[in-house]
Amino acid sequence: MSRDIRRRTFIRSGAIAGTAMLAGCGGDGGDGGDGGDGGDGTAGDGGTGTTGDGGTGTTDGTEGGTTAGGSTPTVALSVPSLEFTFFARMENAFNQAKNDGMISSDSAFYDAGNSQSQQVSDVEAAISNEVDFLMISAITAEGVINAIRQANEADIPVVAIDRNVAQGETVTYVASDNVQLGQRSTELCLSFMQESGDADTYNVVQLEGTPGASVTNERGEGFQQAVDDNDSLNRLASQTGEFSTQNALSVMEDFITQYGDEIDGVFCQNDLMALGVHQALSNANMSVPVTGIDGTEAWVQRFADNQYYGTIAQLPEEMVNTAIESGKAHLAGESVEDTVVIDGLEVTQDNASDYLSEYFG
Repeated sequence: MSRDIRRRTFIRSGAIAGTAMLAGCGGDGGDGGDGGDGGDGTAGDGGTGTTGDGGTGTTDGTEGGTTAGGSTPTVALSVPSLEFTFFARMENAFNQAKNDGMISSDSAFYDAGNSQSQQVSDVEAAISNEVDFLMISAITAEGVINAIRQANEADIPVVAIDRNVAQGETVTYVASDNVQLGQRSTELCLSFMQESGDADTYNVVQLEGTPGASVTNERGEGFQQAVDDNDSLNRLASQTGEFSTQNALSVMEDFITQYGDEIDGVFCQNDLMALGVHQALSNANMSVPVTGIDGTEAWVQRFADNQYYGTIAQLPEEMVNTAIESGKAHLAGESVEDTVVIDGLEVTQDNASDYLSEYFG
């Protein structure tokens, strides 16, 4: 496996085309499934489509572009919770886009505090403020359906970012491929288990994310693909840790009580849960490989003391910038791909220092 740092690169599944788009050419995404938080390859079909006429105009090719009114667009971005470093990095990228003139200084960032009702309220506020387009990372794929439909009715284009929506019309879905992320992180955990001990079969436990979230479903699918594709890998148990460090600590303590030394490795659907798992293992004087997803600073810092810890890092900054580009292209009447994929980076002890310097230095 390559463990070399790649600098802020990203892969697009079909670049944003410059051809004219027929207004309303895409229909309702229906129940096409959910998307997720990251990886390489192609993201799942998240039920995306194109909105109706979200306002047309021209861009002059300069940074920031123009809407039909000749000004930079006013944008809203709603995320699940700033408790997660991943979304805090999104906020930083959003603010940087305002500072760089890519979007209007009136653009608004909304932190839902992991409350579904608050996220719906935030989206409704953005609609009332008549933003030029809305970017949303949904807490759950189903929870914002009515709010997305309200945006559709108001002719406000919607860009799904990082987590997809189950229904409603969207311009595009910008994310990593969560199925690939789950599979890659699980296989990284397997490689650590194979390096740390010789056995015919390795038992892995999985800590899942928020039930019903698109990212949870897809990362779990990737985990299962890894188990199915590797005869030496055995799924011992799976349980939700709600993407939370504290919940993951409790779940891992239960796993240790129930399975003890049968546990050969742990796959966590995000890095915050990996931190909780690390604490539970330390309390029990156990040392087994642990892998996560996201590339958070606190988790990667742990790699200095453990060569069998790892993650598949996402690039939330690229997600935000690409979502903004996509929304502006749509406003300009250009065709936008249904899915834009952002690549993920494998981070281990070998390249942790370089990664931290590049993205957190």
